[in-house]
Amino acid sequence: MRLMAPMLIMFVCGVGKYAERAWDLRRAGSRAPGSRSIAGHVTGARREFEREVFWYYDRLNQILSEKLQLNFELVMEVATRGFQLSLDFLMDVIPAKSLRPETDWNEGLVARIKSSENRADLVYRLAEVQLSLIYDYLYTKFGGFLGVLHRPTTFVLTSIALSSFRIVLADQNQKGTPTPTSSYYGTDVIISYILLAGAFALEISSILMWFTSSYWPYMTIASLQNRRRHKAFQTMLLIIVRRLGRESRVEWSGKLPQYNMIGACIREKQAGTWDKMMLYIGIERDYTTQVVVSPEVRMVLLDRLLEIATSTSSAAEDLDFGTFRGQWARNGVHWPCFSGCEEAAHPPGRSSEDHPPSSGSAAQEALGNSAIQDLDFVSSAILWHFVTDICLEASPADDHHANSCSSRMRRASEEFSNYIMYLVIKCSIMLGSDGHYGVKVARRDVTLFLGMVVDRTEFIQKVRDGDLALNLKEFPALHRAHRVSSELLKIKAHNRWKLIALVWVEMLCYVAHNCGAGFHAKHLSTGGEFVTHVKMLLFILGFPLRGHTKEQLFPSEEIEERKFFKSSHPWRRG
Repeated sequence: MRLMAPMLIMFVCGVGKYAERAWDLRRAGSRAPGSRSIAGHVTGARREFEREVFWYYDRLNQILSEKLQLNFELVMEVATRGFQLSLDFLMDVIPAKSLRPETDWNEGLVARIKSSENRADLVYRLAEVQLSLIYDYLYTKFGGFLGVLHRPTTFVLTSIALSSFRIVLADQNQKGTPTPTSSYYGTDVIISYILLAGAFALEISSILMWFTSSYWPYMTIASLQNRRRHKAFQTMLLIIVRRLGRESRVEWSGKLPQYNMIGACIREKQAGTWDKMMLYIGIERDYTTQVVVSPEVRMVLLDRLLEIATSTSSAAEDLDFGTFRGQWARNGVHWPCFSGCEEAAHPPGRSSEDHPPSSGSAAQEALGNSAIQDLDFVSSAILWHFVTDICLEASPADDHHANSCSSRMRRASEEFSNYIMYLVIKCSIMLGSDGHYGVKVARRDVTLFLGMVVDRTEFIQKVRDGDLALNLKEFPALHRAHRVSSELLKIKAHNRWKLIALVWVEMLCYVAHNCGAGFHAKHLSTGGEFVTHVKMLLFILGFPLRGHTKEQLFPSEEIEERKFFKSSHPWRRG
């Protein structure tokens, strides 16, 4: 009977663990795209958004205006306070309502980010921490409030059960009580000790894993930020989190998958008999490669977004990601900075005659030939993928002679081009019936064209020159790519690559905003995708507040939010 107490304690712990798992699955499932309870979250998300959004951006403004030194504590403070906002934005439950006030606070924030020397460190690090918090909330038991109370409780109960078992055995040995199953008693004791010690070790491991997570350690430190009585505990917790936590870890692979259509078709053409047999029965070899996302590429993406946000020619309608129209590139042609760059346009030792003059008309002609405003997204992505490859092959001297500005944009354009094709072809993003048909026809045309040339270099040269002997008009995508690239090659290198980079940046933002919350949430469990980081960048830079919103049938002031707030979201702050 004395063993009944530790047995009941362990039974209670086991029931608590299964209850916690069921609760966390229910909580995470309520946020899953397509969940029936997602509509209930929208009402609370509107209230949370209106209450927290101004603090979030004001705090970013303060950090930048006072030129505070970027450190772990500052990033953690902003990320934890803005966690609910970023989660709602990523899961598409923030209401489509512009809260842009009459003041220019948002423009001031973007301008300060643009003028900051460590802007990339701040923005990308903040995005990584926010995605880490979202991952813990959606995929681990550390993202729920129940886990905070459950960890120490089960640890204490398991310790009591182990101690009670040890005390009972010690008393029994002292009294010399005989046992009816003396032949198995020693084995039972050993097994019981192993199970109890294993449970105790698992509880310690669980507490350590709690520290290595992001959600509750960060949230706890942030909640104790202004409480002097808990300063010592906050300092101790901060030291533990910095030692065991994720401050110095990479939350995702930091790589961009690359898929080049021309390269893949060449490798398929050169495939051996065995590969062809595998392809015939439906097993396709993966020709995707990986490249590390360099600081230069990150800077190009961020700078282009900042240019769009601060450009006076960008209207609110241009920041609407509902459709892709190539508006950023069409506006970029008229920017004063389109004919210049951060550094000298002509390297030493070369005259201006070595470079063709910058021509806005040539850029407009190229955009017109591409029909970027009228083509569907997949067709535009395929077309500009070919155009980028042609420009890369047609001007190999750019990297040697051009300044570092155009070199960065050239590299970024190549990697973004191959990454978008990976998302479209390998991940089937934005790929409806028309998209599937377009990809199939484009691959077929590339394969047929490869039968008339020797290698990749000759392929691109023939397309670039519009070789009449090959009747390029029979290949619509390649013929249009020839017309577009012919105009682009008339432009100076840095203007050409700035225009191409703008096209790909807008495509990335369009995909990030429209590929669905399910895609972002699913890939967070496997390390995350770069396009998810792009969506976080849009949130940090305030693009949701700047975009054009249509007239609403149900104005927010007519929705009775208060009676739903506590019942549907009891865990929200305040």
